[in-house]
Amino acid sequence: MPGDHQFYESSLHDFKNKVSACTQTAICGRPYILVTELKRWLRSPITCPSGEITNQVGRLLVGTYGDRVAPSSTLKLGETDSCCLLVFCILLLIDKGDLIEVFQTFNILDQHLPIPLQQLREKLKLSHEVQDYWKVAAAFDQKQWAFCPAKFDLHRAREYTEHSILPICRKEKINEKGGTAKLWLIDVKEEFVGNALKQAVAFSRYNYSVSETDPDWRYQFALKSFEDSSRTTFENEKRAFDALRDHKGMVQFLAAYTHAEKEGVGAGAQSVPSGTQPGHITKNTHNLLLEFGEFDLEVFFGERLPPVLQDETDQFWRALFEVADALDGLHNPRVKTYGNIQELHGWHADIKPDNILSVQGKFKLSDPGFATFKFKSEQDPEEFMLGGTETYGAPERHPGRRDTMSAVSQTIDIWSLGCVFSIAATWVVFGYPGLQQFTKVRENAISQIVSRPLSPHPQRTTSISDGDYFHDGHQVLKAVIDWHKVLRSALRKTDTVTSRLLDLVDGKMLLGSANMRIKARDLCSELKNIIVQSEAGSRIEMPGNIMKALLQADKDAVSSVPLGTTSKSSEFPAGLDDRKARKSRLLEKPLMKTAHRSEGLKSVLASNHSQPAGRNHPTTEITVQTGPSDQTRHGFSGGVLGHSRPSDAHMKVPISSHDRIPTVPESSQRTFPTPLVKQHTRSPKTHTPQDIFQAQEEIKARKTREPRDKIKLWAKERKDKLLSQHFGNRDLMFLVDNGESMRPYWAHATALLLTLVGKSAGQDEDGLDLRFTLGQVKLENMKSKPSIWKDKMKEAKPMKEARTNMKTPLHEILSRYLAHVKQQKRLQPTKIYRKLTLIILTDGIWAGMGKNQNAVNDIIVKFVRDLEAVVGTLVDRPVSIEFVQFGDDPAATYRLRRLDTEMKWHGIPDIIDTEPASGDLNKMLLGSFVEEYDDEDEDEDGQLPDPETPIRQTASPDELSSVSSPLRSSRRESTNQATQPPEPSFFLSRPTG
Repeated sequence: MPGDHQFYESSLHDFKNKVSACTQTAICGRPYILVTELKRWLRSPITCPSGEITNQVGRLLVGTYGDRVAPSSTLKLGETDSCCLLVFCILLLIDKGDLIEVFQTFNILDQHLPIPLQQLREKLKLSHEVQDYWKVAAAFDQKQWAFCPAKFDLHRAREYTEHSILPICRKEKINEKGGTAKLWLIDVKEEFVGNALKQAVAFSRYNYSVSETDPDWRYQFALKSFEDSSRTTFENEKRAFDALRDHKGMVQFLAAYTHAEKEGVGAGAQSVPSGTQPGHITKNTHNLLLEFGEFDLEVFFGERLPPVLQDETDQFWRALFEVADALDGLHNPRVKTYGNIQELHGWHADIKPDNILSVQGKFKLSDPGFATFKFKSEQDPEEFMLGGTETYGAPERHPGRRDTMSAVSQTIDIWSLGCVFSIAATWVVFGYPGLQQFTKVRENAISQIVSRPLSPHPQRTTSISDGDYFHDGHQVLKAVIDWHKVLRSALRKTDTVTSRLLDLVDGKMLLGSANMRIKARDLCSELKNIIVQSEAGSRIEMPGNIMKALLQADKDAVSSVPLGTTSKSSEFPAGLDDRKARKSRLLEKPLMKTAHRSEGLKSVLASNHSQPAGRNHPTTEITVQTGPSDQTRHGFSGGVLGHSRPSDAHMKVPISSHDRIPTVPESSQRTFPTPLVKQHTRSPKTHTPQDIFQAQEEIKARKTREPRDKIKLWAKERKDKLLSQHFGNRDLMFLVDNGESMRPYWAHATALLLTLVGKSAGQDEDGLDLRFTLGQVKLENMKSKPSIWKDKMKEAKPMKEARTNMKTPLHEILSRYLAHVKQQKRLQPTKIYRKLTLIILTDGIWAGMGKNQNAVNDIIVKFVRDLEAVVGTLVDRPVSIEFVQFGDDPAATYRLRRLDTEMKWHGIPDIIDTEPASGDLNKMLLGSFVEEYDDEDEDEDGQLPDPETPIRQTASPDELSSVSSPLRSSRRESTNQATQPPEPSFFLSRPTG
């Protein structure tokens, strides 16, 4: 029928309009698709002119195939297990919709997006229906990234390539944190937030749209971004957050990711094709995703009135005392690492008001960028510290001290927290103006000390300059103690906490001797007793009508006063009475909220409404409306200023004696969607890993029962059965990094090399090859005894000042292999050329690389493309590279991981694998070309997992850390040579005990 024909002909036009409507622009300027909304539209029913009911995807299929009958397999496009809706959409956009059956046949499904360009080419090449498969694959790759933007989920560490699109729809820079990081407030649409993350930060969900019928649900987060130059600080802060992941007193660490940004990608950039030339990555950013906080303590003091009533004063101090609980957790963390519990000592080293955040009415400790951890010992721990606060810093850390570089105890944090409590007590008594006055008191005291001659006592010589400190270089300022006396004299009758707290601060926290200060655990007990004593005392009753009136007034008050704003009416024409101007300013000054008033009054009112036991407890609803004046509040999260949500939603809060006041609007809870996210699990291992000791035992078992001096290492009948299943017509070469940085690992490297040589005996019929990154020492086609390999390792031992440039030996080896293959193809075109597996033993530091850190990537990509031009598609990985890493240098680990995970996005086969030197020897030999071993370190979605990891000991002068980097895989190694495996005689037994 003509009507039906036009109906189907217009389907593609309607589809493109819908795609356009579902297209958003990320803050980087690149487009991404709201795939949930698009899928919903594709599945939506529609009635044809003939009266037949179909859906949009069925209509598109008819429009795509025209007079031809669509294949029966296309009827399953929308099925959950084999969904191809997004794949079909991408094909429609490149005018190849009729290839959907081909993509289904090769199992190219929505769940596999994004699919590496090389893998796509290999699959399409096998189809006779795809003309110009190379161009089709390139066009598909260019479009696919918009349909699979990144998704944020809880406690996941991701490494995003330059092709990935981060669906951040709003990003506001707040400030720069000490020059090491930039702090942002970001919005992410609900669709791109994982289920676990949604549950963890349900309070941050809000409707950005003013329309209730067309909501735009988003989640707010704090984002702390570090440049590559500050990656060490990023790693350190991430480790600290990992150690305190489950501690309620710490700002919640949600996720971490690294993003490589390609040159030219920015506003207006449409796509970054995977096949573009590598080597032009301009920067990597390392990011921490944190929960959103309304204020830091410094801003809280400026935008809240101090508590006045007894309950709200208790509420404030109870909330702030939770910071001490967080500090106790940080000082004595127990970290679970692969089933084992590690007990550590920790230091925060940067406790100050702007590192304490107000999150949903609770104060939390944040910003552990200078935190340090070491293994627990019986002695009182001391450690060398770098960075941190000066104003709130302990006297032993003052830059003017001669012993500043000495190790310090954990009580430096007790001093800093005592300073914070002193500031908080000042605000409770005198409000924000009192803080300004207290600062002047301290500065004047320091100025007087500076103007005096230096003390002749040699042990008390301190070079102190003008500034704001709580000490004179050795002891607490007398002015601080005197100020505390003034606070005690001015306390309200309703305040039964502050005086006791000041006694604790003066007597056990702000002490010049670090050893005399109270420990964090004991401090928590003291603070708990203060609250208990306050609650046990007599309470001053308040009439219910007064409480309700105060609660309503606090509800009407603004959440914050925008800084730097003035009333229009505050400007008067010249000659107008100044008294009138001042009075007008006072009258128009907005009412400010009082700290913890709502919580305190609601608690009391709830108690007054409580019923006898056994009865139902009625619920009183208090309707709180977020008005326009509440839309411009400012705050911090992780040091990040927060902003209110542009929503006019009402919040009904149930109040009863048994109900806690929820922090999430009921409307938000009712509309919380059932997540549509597929839960990924780590792929199970398909084989049992083999460490170096097990490998040595296996080699021993393969030997004949001849005397040791007659053992034939390469007896054919004794080859490793597992390796024999995969090796065949494949050369095996070892490249050993002998740069200076490998010196601590040389004994381990020797033992590992000899074990790998023994394990792979007989696999390469031509014999094994050995090269070093520096020098001329080498072995070729070697089938001799292990002693020769050992002698070569001694001969090539790393020298001082020797710096490895991995580009040089790698280029030489690959170029030589490529030339050999070209010659063979020219002289004997039908002969099968030999494959090559290169195993590189290295720490990954490569100090001789200079600034060109992408040179190794470039060499490998160019080599693969040149080899493909000679032999065709490299389906079975004829050349593969295995990096075996010694040590746990974070920069090196990151570089090797990128080589392992990102090369496939350049449109080349996945020929690279990495493994720690203490890991699986089978994987070292097979992981680079046997898919079963290569895939075991990845999740189902192709992303590397973020295992629970131990915390690295830092800030030691000798940097003798034995704790691993969080970027390492699950099989760790120690840098302590005493624990390294011995050189194998192939008769060693596995150590016991």
